This record gives sequence, structure tokens and C-alpha cells, in this order.
Amino acid sequence: MPTALDMAGPILEVLTWLCLPAGLALLVYTGFLRRFVHPWDVAEAVVYSDSTGVGFRWYDRKNQVHNAPMSPYDIRDMAVGDTLPVYYHPKRPTQWQATVPEEAGRTASVLGRCLTAIGTVALLGGFVLPMF
Repeated sequence: MPTALDMAGPILEVLTWLCLPAGLALLVYTGFLRRFVHPWDVAEAVVYSDSTGVGFRWYDRKNQVHNAPMSPYDIRDMAVGDTLPVYYHPKRPTQWQATVPEEAGRTASVLGRCLTAIGTVALLGGFVLPMF
């Protein structure tokens, strides 16, 4: 009958081959996302009020003016002329938000770190196991 140490070798080998490459691939993917695909730019928006209504107005990288009409209820705590940071998509400035956007690939990054850690521990365990 095989002992626990006899069974641990194949289990560690499988964990190494499954977790380590997948974890490293996810880390490379998130690095690519954060380096090249992160879509958000930040601009200083000014609260405006004119005949069309109230809202935010900002300039993008190409110095084009963009408006984000809001209801007076949404900006009741702000006065005309107040500034705030607005995060917008450079190719689609109509897609914007006033809160800091979540970093790209956050879930893939966490999963990649966990899988890489499991694969590394299994790899090291495979080297240490024959000593017992």
C-alpha cells in the first residue's frame, strides 16, 4: 500500500504543471492589460450652468470640449465653476466617471498570483520530497 509520501510526488507534479504555467500566463496578461489597454484618462472638469442645463465640461487630450449634462440634483453640493477630476475613455469621451476606475485585470492578477504561488510551492516541494 502506498504511503502519503509516495502519493505526494504525483500530486505535487500535477499541481506544478497545472498551476505554474496558468498563473504565469495570467500575470503576463494582466501586465499587458495594464501597460497597453488601460483605457482611462483623467481631466479636470468644471461645473457649468447655461441655457441647456447644468453639468460638467472638460477638455480631452486633443483639446476638444466635452459636456456631461447632469440634473441639478446630482450636483447639488457643487457650485458653478467648481472643478473635479473626471476619468474618461480616450476613444469614447462620452464614457466617463467621476470615481477612480478599478485597475484593469484585477481579478486575473489575484488569480495569477495565487496560481503562481501554488505552482511554485508545489515545484519546491517536489524537490524537497525525495529527501524524506
